[in-house]
Amino acid sequence: MPPESTTIILNDIMTALRQPNIGILGMYGSSNANTENAVEKVTRRVERDGLFNVVVKTCVMKKSDLKKIQGELGNALGLQLHQKTLVERATRLCERIKMEDNILIILHDLQAQINLAKIGIPFGNDHKGCKILLVAKNKEVLSHKMKTQIEFAVDEEPSSSGLTRSHQVQTRGVIVWIKRWWCPVQ
Repeated sequence: MPPESTTIILNDIMTALRQPNIGILGMYGSSNANTENAVEKVTRRVERDGLFNVVVKTCVMKKSDLKKIQGELGNALGLQLHQKTLVERATRLCERIKMEDNILIILHDLQAQINLAKIGIPFGNDHKGCKILLVAKNKEVLSHKMKTQIEFAVDEEPSSSGLTRSHQVQTRGVIVWIKRWWCPVQ
């Protein structure tokens, strides 16, 4: 991906993270290297700008092990989850996340729908200070299954015939313009 497009996408993501009405964002791309690189850049920028008090990340797989995800998030927050049931663990994790005024939770390598409430991740009206960045290879997983409010494409450098175009995204009454690379299907 050209450096200028990386900067544009990173700036767009940072703008979206600052919006109070956007709680669940999506980032997608066919290359794990590109999405991982973008996640690292977002993490560094968020920490540099002091946008969130806490940033936690974990990798989610196709057959998501909710207990493992809960454990990794809990450990990142200094919380030991010794409870046996998923519901008890989710309750403790949710309580711990709500202790943070503003927190960014990044779930990487999302390949299918996952129930955030079953994990214990509060969002929306449950915790306005909790933002969730979901990272997947497939936009459909984000927009249709996870109902992200806004998605960002992070992909390979477009061919010389590639075009740029702006997308208009409506999120709860607010219109956001996003400039993205557009690659024609070959």
